[in-house]
Amino acid sequence: MTFEQPILNKSPEVSDEIRKTTCYMCACRCGINVHLKRGKVAYIEGNRDHPVNKGVLCAKGSAGIMQVNAPSRLQAPLKRVGPRGSGEFEEISWDEALSMATNLLEPIRKNNPEKLAFFTGRD
Repeated sequence: MTFEQPILNKSPEVSDEIRKTTCYMCACRCGINVHLKRGKVAYIEGNRDHPVNKGVLCAKGSAGIMQVNAPSRLQAPLKRVGPRGSGEFEEISWDEALSMATNLLEPIRKNNPEKLAFFTGRD
């Protein structure tokens, strides 16, 4: 008579897909594995094969998931409708926001292009 040991899986699946990328929380650009569950970010861990961080993540990198999942994250452009500092905004479409930006920058581009510069926020 032989007995087989039961296989217990006590841990639920963390993700159904893993994407390798780099962290943008600072200039180091550490390698990260982003775990997705049903297409949404579920967990971030350091990539052990990455030459910069070798799997180690700092507190900023570990908190990177909140850039996507934070309840306070803006989901659409906002337009101020009250006086400055009042905190009164309304949600507008991307087309309206881009049109407003174009209208504000057009005179500068036309008359003083040397005063116009763009910064992407990354490298």
